[in-house]
Amino acid sequence: MEGQATYTLDEARALVPQLRAILLQLAVEKRRFDDALAALHEQHASENGGPHSEVDRREAELAEVGEGIKGLLAHLETIGAVVRDLESGLVDIPTERDGEPVWFCWRLGDPELAFWHSTTEGFANRKPW
Repeated sequence: MEGQATYTLDEARALVPQLRAILLQLAVEKRRFDDALAALHEQHASENGGPHSEVDRREAELAEVGEGIKGLLAHLETIGAVVRDLESGLVDIPTERDGEPVWFCWRLGDPELAFWHSTTEGFANRKPW
């Protein structure tokens, strides 16, 4: 966290709509990636050395979706949010409490940002702000 911008509670709460949108898009892109990967595996199994145009198309789709996911994760990084669990949409946002660096802890299912934990703890130890 050293050298990283920190957020006040109001600033971090103002990020929640943007975080929600990005995490929902990440969930869509991850599903697309998983589907494309499964289709590629099926294609490999069924072609038995035949024409590779469909395999090439699937590989290009995987690369495209992968780049989209990287871009979304990079955007989260630029605002200082750290994805802790993509499946549950769990992110930490840097802040300070009593002069010490800590993390706001927000999950996609949370109605608002209302929890925090120390930099040495995680989700299981989050406490109300």
